This record gives sequence, C-alpha cells and structure tokens, in this order.
Amino acid sequence: MRHLRLGPVFVSLLTIFTASVYANQPPPQFIQFEPSATMGALYMPDPDKFPNPHVATLAMHRDSNFMSHISTQEMPKRGIVALGMNPRCQNNEALCTPWEHNSLDVKQGVELLRSLPGIDTVILIGHSGGGPTMAFYQAIAENGNQLCQAPERLTKCPDYIRDLPPADGVIFWDAHLGNGINAVRSLNPAVINDEEILNQGAAPRLNPRLDPFNPENGYNGANTSYSDEFIESYLEAQSARMNKLIDIALDRREQVEAGTYSSKGDAAFIIPMADISRLMRIDRSIDHSTVNPHKLIKNNGSIEDCCKVESVRPFDIDPDGSEEFWEGTRMLSLKSFLSVRAIRSKNSMTDIDYCSSNNSTLCMVQFISVPVLVSAMTGHYFVRNSELIYDFTASKDKDFIAVEGATHGGNPCTACMPEGDAYDGRYDNAVKNDFDYLSQWINERF
Repeated sequence: MRHLRLGPVFVSLLTIFTASVYANQPPPQFIQFEPSATMGALYMPDPDKFPNPHVATLAMHRDSNFMSHISTQEMPKRGIVALGMNPRCQNNEALCTPWEHNSLDVKQGVELLRSLPGIDTVILIGHSGGGPTMAFYQAIAENGNQLCQAPERLTKCPDYIRDLPPADGVIFWDAHLGNGINAVRSLNPAVINDEEILNQGAAPRLNPRLDPFNPENGYNGANTSYSDEFIESYLEAQSARMNKLIDIALDRREQVEAGTYSSKGDAAFIIPMADISRLMRIDRSIDHSTVNPHKLIKNNGSIEDCCKVESVRPFDIDPDGSEEFWEGTRMLSLKSFLSVRAIRSKNSMTDIDYCSSNNSTLCMVQFISVPVLVSAMTGHYFVRNSELIYDFTASKDKDFIAVEGATHGGNPCTACMPEGDAYDGRYDNAVKNDFDYLSQWINERF
C-alpha cells in the first residue's frame, strides 16, 4: 500500500473545497491503494476539538467514487475519522470481474484505518450499492470464504478472497438489497426476444400487455396506478426475463471456457431496456412504506416511534428512458453480469432466491453478528428495502432509523412536495439529524 499526497494544485482545490465545511480540520489526504484504480481520501477531525479520535468509518460503493461521500464531510465534524474510497471498478460495472474483488479494496481500507494511531474501532458504511459490498465483506470476514463458494451461487468467489479483517460494526445507509435484485426489478419484462438481440443484434420486440408505459396497463405519469393483476404479471415476467438472460449467459460462459466461442476469457453481454422500469418508481403505492412501525427522525429533531414509515418520494422517472440507449441499456461482460447483476427468482418482489448471488445484501446480513444500524431516507424508494435489511440481519444489536425528507444522498428533498407547491424548508435539518443519530449510535457502543 502506498500513501501519496496529491499534486499541489489538486491539494489546493481540495483545501478550498473543504475550508467552509471543516473549519480548522486538516485537508483530506489522498491514499493510493492497489490496483491503481483503487484510491481513497482520508479525513481527520479538527485536532483542537477532537485530539484523540478512536473511531473511524469507511464508505465505499460497488463502482462509484465515494472519496467525497457525505459521511466524509459529516463524521469528522463529530470527532470520527472518515475514509472514502473509489473501488477498482471505477465507474465501470463491466470491470467488476468478478465483483467479489471489491472486498480486497475494502480490506485495504480497513487495514489502513486500523494502522492509524489511536483507532480501535472501524465502522463500515454501506450506502446504496455499498450495501451489498459491505454486507459481503463483513459476512466473509466473520465466516470465511466457504460462504461465498456455496454451490447455489451463480458465481463463486476466488480462493484468495480470505483473511479479511472484520469491522466492528456496519451502518446500512439507504442501502439497496443487491445489484441483482435491483436489476431484476428494473428490467422491462415486455422484451420477448433476448436471444435474438444477443445472438443476432436484433431490435427488441415488446409484448404491449407488459409495457409499464402503456396507458392501457394503467400508466398515467405521476398519477399511475396499476391493477393488482398487472403488477403480479409484471413482476413474474421480470423474473422470467432475468432467468432467461442468466441461462443465456451461463451457456455462453461454458462456450468461452471450452474455447468454442468467438472470444477468449470473457465476452460482451449487452442488455437493452434493462433499467428505468422499476414499478415502485412509477406507481408510488408500491413499497411506499415499512410494514411495521419504526423510528422516524422528524425535521425538528424529535423521534416519532409509533407508526409505519412512509416514503415521500416524488415521481421521478422518464417514460422514454427505458428506450434511450445510455439510460436503458446495460453494457456488461458475461462475468460482470453473472457476478454483479444476476439473481434467480420467480417474482421480482416477493419470491427471490437471495443467496443465488454473492451480491445480495439480504443473503449476507444473515451471517453478520456485529452491531448494525439501518438508516433509511424517506425521500427515496428504499424505505421498505431498508426494513428488509433490518429484518434479515442476524446481529442481536441492531437498530433502525428513518430520516424525514432525506434524499438517497442524504440531503433535503426539495422535490418532495405536493404537486405545484414550492419547497418550504420542511426537510432542511435532514443531514444534521441523520448524522447526529449515527454518531450517537456509534458513541453509545464504542
């Protein structure tokens, strides 16, 4: 591991960028890990206010750059060291071959934090796609790699994914359930000719009875309301399309491994209309709340603990997006598809084989014993997902909190207003309330 400072121009920019946020805190330190795409930024608290920090957090996504993640801004304000990392996939999912390699990046981050003077506690932050990343890491760290080599996995982890130093706790911060689960729920199931598309480059052919943007099926923009019959047929058809794609990919992988395919080692796997078709984003009555009562941090800082937590998310989907190449098409390889985006199911919402994939938060949290905090943002559509993570988590010390009016990125949801109303500041304290609760949860345990 090499520890390098950024060039003087970049350091100056970072210093200017963080001056207003960090006051007397030192500027972040750039960290170069291996391989070269794996990088980090280390943020220390103000040494005058917090001279002896002993807790550090680590935030990393599947393929996004978290070097300036919101936790790196907010945790140091509360006396906690923060490391934000950029994984080796570097904003390119096709480079995740296999995705399980991300755990080696997390390992380097944990080892770095453990090496800092005074740090005795490391907390993983799994935000969005960081959820399955951190769940996988901690589960393997606690249980060994036999867990990720189980026969039911579509992709087994390599033998060298081992000896991962476990963290002391995990925060699932508006995490999702796994990329395969996201993928199957995002597929447009109206596509009926994937073999022709993949083998011959044919254009997609659609079954209009499964088109989520067909007004005859209930589509009406922000006022969309699907029938129970359509929803059930749609969710089952999503699973059927995903299972078909998996079968095609497995067959093609066998050909590649046997040397009978046109390419060696791996092959392109391009899926059109693979995104922008998640029903809960179109019909907001779907998964609009938790099933059970949970704690909700109100904007005034009080905690309501009586009721189901409701999502206040706005309608945010472009009906033309699923047909746009750069929006709806996924350009993957066989290995990255099977490792990152493939999961078996019969119904994309209610009947999923969670442990058919290593990239599955709900599979891996069943093997985690350290303290876990689940934080849900009500300005997004992962509220019910967060509750499922909480329910599946094996840890005896677990907590759930929802943040009123926070977006997926944690900031106030200025679009979460009644139609036609201007934002009135009702969620302005979302960031402070959330991170005050997170730091209190950490301090009470560590």
